[in-house]
Order: sequence, then structure tokens, then C-alpha cells
Amino acid sequence: MKLKCLNLRGKVILMTIFSLNIICLMIIFLENVNFFQLQILIEKLSPPTTLTAVPTTSATMNPTLATKLEKIKVDLNDSQLTQETMFPWRNVGRYLMLDPNLCKRGVESLDIILIVHTAPANLHRRQRIRETFGNESFFLPFRIRVAFLLGKTQNKTLERVLWFEHVTYNDTVMGDFLDSYYNLSIKGVMGYRWVSQYCANSKYVFKIDDDVIVNMFKLLYSFYNHMSGKRKSIFCNLWYKGTVPILRSGKWKVESNVFAKYKTFPFDYCSGFVVIMTTDLMQPMYLAAQNTPGFWIDDVYLFGMLPHVVGGVTYYNYALNKNLTLDVKTAINCTKAKGPKCGIVASVIPDNDYWGYWNLIKNMYASESWHVDNKVVL
Repeated sequence: MKLKCLNLRGKVILMTIFSLNIICLMIIFLENVNFFQLQILIEKLSPPTTLTAVPTTSATMNPTLATKLEKIKVDLNDSQLTQETMFPWRNVGRYLMLDPNLCKRGVESLDIILIVHTAPANLHRRQRIRETFGNESFFLPFRIRVAFLLGKTQNKTLERVLWFEHVTYNDTVMGDFLDSYYNLSIKGVMGYRWVSQYCANSKYVFKIDDDVIVNMFKLLYSFYNHMSGKRKSIFCNLWYKGTVPILRSGKWKVESNVFAKYKTFPFDYCSGFVVIMTTDLMQPMYLAAQNTPGFWIDDVYLFGMLPHVVGGVTYYNYALNKNLTLDVKTAINCTKAKGPKCGIVASVIPDNDYWGYWNLIKNMYASESWHVDNKVVL
């Protein structure tokens, strides 16, 4: 009898747990549905900035622009492409997740909007950014916001989690395209559109990948002075035209019929893991993308080809291992040796090094050795 009672009690407990899980999922689902309806309502009440119509034929374009685009089309051998594959961002459509007031809550203007290219499954990376260099409270009176850009996932369980994340933080922007490595250029163009429509009140756009850590103190107290007042400008590790080989095999393979006449890329462009841009470039680069044939290597397309089409863009070289690094040990050693005078503002970082390096940065700027005169050191 005792054994039967235990078995019965176990079954009751399992049924209770199962029922609670179902209830929780239903709550999340209903919240998602209601929130999606709310998003549509908010978007109607807070309409986006209207984007200028863009000419789509050479007859209506500026002759210089038409010449640039024609040359790019020839270089990409676009005669084999359909309109859909040539201009995939024309079909991105509406946002699936969006808070149109992210950049306007409680402020008239922002100093920096961080746009983070992130994969749907990387929830832990998004959360640590919210808690560290994306947390505005550490950097007042500077005003910053963070937006995480992502595409759709085919994993329905993850999709529910993403909706719950969005309802909780209101800082994810999801486009109507599949999130994949080969769609990074689409994600970037969506980011240009989103800033143009909903975050044009920010002075600078700071694009990073989600495996990057930023010394936001350094950026705001030192680099901000250098960037101040500049227009149509990009700050990044710069690869100069004619210096980077076009690879025909491996991870970065470019097909032999694309840029067939070139051994190196014919554009200046940025290492895409950290790029700072003046916000006045966002709408021109989004509009340029409507007529610039797509190229899947996002660093080249977003920070080379589109600025080339826009024209009049000035690059400032924040060089690797001087201001940026791919090796966090370089950043850590520099910070320990030079303190606030270390010139490195951002680094790619493995997950297991993140919190140690962040605490090193935070404690350094909280210490008594941190003085105002250090704030102008590049």
C-alpha cells in the first residue's frame, strides 16, 4: 500500500509539473500575441521617419552614381542574377520585433546607439552586454542605448524564448529573413534602415558583433572628443583599397566569376567587428543598398561598397593592436600596464575571459587613480 501511495504521489507530481509547463508556455504565447498586436499599434502611433524615395533606373540617377553602380554590376557579374538575388534587402519587409521608442524614452537625443549583430541563440552574450558596457547607468551623463539585430530562427522553442526576451527588455530588432552567416549583409542593411527610421536622434552608431567587449569609458572620455563634429565619417580598422587579397577558396571564398579581374578588393573597407559611424550616413547607405547589387561578405559590402556608392565618406583608421584587437590578452596586458592610457577601446573576447576583463576595466575607472586629465588621452 505504501509503495502504491508513493507511485501515485510521483504521478501527481509529474502531472503537476507538466501542467505548470503548459500553463507557462500558454502565458508566454499569449503575451507574445498581445505584445505583437501592441507593437503594431505603437508603430501606428509612433510612425517611423519617412525615407526618401530612391531612383531605380540609370535614366533618373545622378550620372556619377549611375557609373559607379554599372561598374559594380559588371564586377559582380550580375547578368546571371535575378532581381531578388541581386537586391535581397528589397524583400526584407516589416520588422518582426521592434520597439519604435527605444531611442526616445526619456531623452531628446543620444550620444551613441550600439547596434549589435547577434545570433538568435546567443542570449547569454546579449545579457552580459546589457549588464556591462550597454548599461547606460555606468556612463551618465552620456546617453547610450543598445539594440540587438537578428533574423528569424526555425527553432520554435527558441522563437518563444526570443519573444519572452523581447517582451522583457524591448531592445531586440528582428527582420523578416532567416538569421544565417550568409545573410549578414541583409542584417546590416536592416540596421541602417532601423537607425534611419527610429534612431536618427543619435550622434553616432556603434556597430559591434556580440563576441566583442567595449571599454565604453575609454570610448566616451577619449575617442568621443576625436569623433566630435565630424560628418559622413567612419571610424574603424581600415583595410585600404588594393591591399586585401580576394580568396578563391576556404571560409571567405569568392567565386571566380565575381571580381574576376581583381586579385585584391577594389574598395577601402572596415574590419566589421567594431565600426563607428556618424548617423548622417545611415539613410544614404540604406538607400544606396536599394541599387547596389548584394555581396555576401558583409565587411566589404556594408563598410566598403555602400560608402563608395554614397561618396564623400571619410575613414579614420582605428588600427588593430593600437585601438582595436582580436586578441583579448593584448587588451588585458595593455590595460594592466598602462591603465586608462591604454589606447585599446574594444576587443573580440572568448566567453570565459569576459567577466574578468570587464571587472578590470570597471574597477580601474572606479579607482582613485582615475583623474579627469586622463579623460583626454587617446
